[in-house]
Amino acid sequence: MTTARAASEPNASVPPALEVRDLTGPAQSPVLRDVSLHVRHGGVHVVLAPMHSGKSLLLRLLLGLERAQRGTVSVDDATFDAANPDENDLRRVHRRVGVMFDSSALVSRLTLLENVELPLVEHTTVGGTAIHDVAAALLQDVGVVRDADRTPDELSRLDRRRAALARALALDPALVMIDEPGNGLDPHAATEFDETLRALHDRFAWGLLICTQEVRYAFRWPESVSVLVAGRIVEQGSLDQLLNSGHATVRRFVDRRGAA
Repeated sequence: MTTARAASEPNASVPPALEVRDLTGPAQSPVLRDVSLHVRHGGVHVVLAPMHSGKSLLLRLLLGLERAQRGTVSVDDATFDAANPDENDLRRVHRRVGVMFDSSALVSRLTLLENVELPLVEHTTVGGTAIHDVAAALLQDVGVVRDADRTPDELSRLDRRRAALARALALDPALVMIDEPGNGLDPHAATEFDETLRALHDRFAWGLLICTQEVRYAFRWPESVSVLVAGRIVEQGSLDQLLNSGHATVRRFVDRRGAA
């Protein structure tokens, strides 16, 4: 893996890892309205959302996989118009983002090593031996290098999640976005995955956006939290702001903090 990004104090001259302004979409029938987010390099932002509140759609809009009605998305120094994305702008953004969907979305017919190699093959001109070395190092970082030649179906859910994280990191991203980190994991396995994620974040200092309905993530290590309800952000700020919110849905999340 390549060198760590600086995780120092925010610098006005350095673009954030993620800046989202007034994102509303999809284009034809908006579900999300006026969503704005900010994640600095080395920062952690959690989007808390009940089921069916649009968090998975949010990730698709942030990647330009769905066209928005309006809004802009910036990742590091790359920006695209979410309502009218230019393909070159999208490629620049995709080159700077690592994504881990809630299903892990590994290609079942490929080995773990081949899955991690995919982004490098698609987005870089790195040669075969170098690609192998980078992918193997990433599998080592997440703790599944011993299974490099196995396919996803041969592994536990935890190890599939770890491999999906390795693939998300393949391009040395400025930003990592994760939908439901603990999806399908028992509490012990979820804790193991969280420890792996935190160790790598501390080491490499990418911006991290976590979208989840699990309130425990808001009480772990984010700098800021947004609560997404019925397509709108109803609370955004520090954990203290979350704890003192008067919004009914936010209060329900807070009241579940004993599970965090």
